Parts: sequence; C-alpha cells; structure tokens
Amino acid sequence: MKKRWKARLLNGAGFLFLWVVLLGNAWGARPEGPALTREELANQANAPLSSIMQVRLRDTWIPKYEHLSGKSNLFGIDVTMPLPAYRLLPIRHLTRLTIPAVLTNPDHKTGGGDLRFMDLAILRERKHFLWGIGPTLVMPTADDRRFGQGKWQIGPAGGFAVMSKRCLAGLIVQNPMSVGGDKDRRPVNDLFLQPFVTYQLGRGWFVRSQPQIYFNLERGEKVFPVDFGAGNTFNLRGHMISWYVQPYWNFSGSERAYPRYGVSVGITFLFPNFWKNAGGLWDRYRHAPEDKNEE
Repeated sequence: MKKRWKARLLNGAGFLFLWVVLLGNAWGARPEGPALTREELANQANAPLSSIMQVRLRDTWIPKYEHLSGKSNLFGIDVTMPLPAYRLLPIRHLTRLTIPAVLTNPDHKTGGGDLRFMDLAILRERKHFLWGIGPTLVMPTADDRRFGQGKWQIGPAGGFAVMSKRCLAGLIVQNPMSVGGDKDRRPVNDLFLQPFVTYQLGRGWFVRSQPQIYFNLERGEKVFPVDFGAGNTFNLRGHMISWYVQPYWNFSGSERAYPRYGVSVGITFLFPNFWKNAGGLWDRYRHAPEDKNEE
C-alpha cells in the first residue's frame, strides 16, 4: 500500500513538473501562423508529434495473447504540445506527454502505468518536410510492478515527417535506457520505431497506419505489429475533433507473452489557437494594472 501511494505521488509530481516546465517555456512565444485547413488539421491529428496543441484519449482492447490466457485493456491520455520559438531560444519544440491512466492485465488487476515524455527540437523545417532530435524520458510511476518497469529511463529520440495536402508520412525513433530505479528489476534498453502514414479521402475522412515496432536490446526480443485504421476529423460547434478505429496484429521474435491482436479507438481534441489565446490572456493580465492607472 505504501508503494502504491508513493507511485501515485510521484506520478502527480512528475505530471505537475512537466506542465510547469512547458507553460514556463511558453511565455513570450510568438503568435501562431494562419488558420489551418481541414486537411491540415486531419494530418496534425494523426501525427505522433503535432504542431498544434492536442489532447488525445485512446483505448486499446487486447482479447488474445500468445503464451498467456486472458484479456487486457489500456486507457491512456496523450498531451501533444508544441513549444513555438521564443525569445530566449529560437528553436521550435514538439513534445508529447503519455499518461497510461488505467491498465487492466489478463489476471484482472487494474492500476496506473509509467509516465512517458518526449521532446524533439525541430532542427530543420520546410513547407513539406521537418526533422528533429531530443530526449525521451520514462518515470517509474506505476503503482504495481506488473504495470511498469520500475526504472528511471532516459535516451535519445528523433524523427522526421513529410507532408502534403492529402498525405502525411514519417518515422519516430526512441531508445530509453535505465539510469536508476528498483535494483531488483531488470535493466532496460528498449528501441521503439514508429513509422506513420495518413492519407486523406476527403470531407475529413482518412485512413492511417502507425505500428510501433519494439526491440528489447537486453534480451533480444522483438515485436512487429501490422495495423490499419480509419477515422474522421470534423467541426463540432467550433471545436475541432478527430476520431479513429484501428485494429492491429503482432508478430513476435520472442517466446514471452505478447498481445496477438487487438483494436485501438481514439478521440482527439485539437486546439489550433492555443498559444494565440494564451498569449492574449497573458497580455490582458499584464496590461490590466496600467489600464487602470491610466483611468
């Protein structure tokens, strides 16, 4: 019980710290560019790292495991936040905070998982291409050893994207490695490759694929998924929303238990004018005393 409360406090503290860092770096950011088209918003909604503020809710149901009986479910939240070039450091960043909110494993136990964070500094950006590098971080916030790796992890990350009006394609690479944590747990050296592609069908409809290829470099294990999904991006009373349904199948190079197949569903809330609105609120707050004194 003591470990569970410690994990929850660490989870909350880590979440708060990251948000303070993100918001603190954002003050003084330059206003965002012109309004995005519907096709551009659909591409942004399907990008693992986005140029606009998003909150993604996703649920993955796994009805079949190899070498293990039972089912499981994962509900998670991704907060994808761009940090525009600001006055002290004129480099744009794309960040993603992943919160595994609820995990239910095959033995019907439920708990929270490890908190993950990635930040890519955009080193080169053109109209149809960008690439960047940065760190990836894993914090051992799981409230049970069955739901996390028990290790503080940090490592390199990088990615690139090619985009057009109807298509988005690219690759994200992460290599988190353990640097501390529970001494009784195995060391971690994982490699994640996430190719992604989205094609617009028109009227907000799209098809997509985002398999996450996994290599455990410590034990020589690997998982190769195949997935294919479809969804839609639409405007609901002035709020941009995107959803998708995506089944997948896994092929493994290990005798350990792994998900054989499953289905993911997700809904994304997009905030394309987040920094512009935040900057306006900050300016009004900053100038409010002056306005009152002038009166």
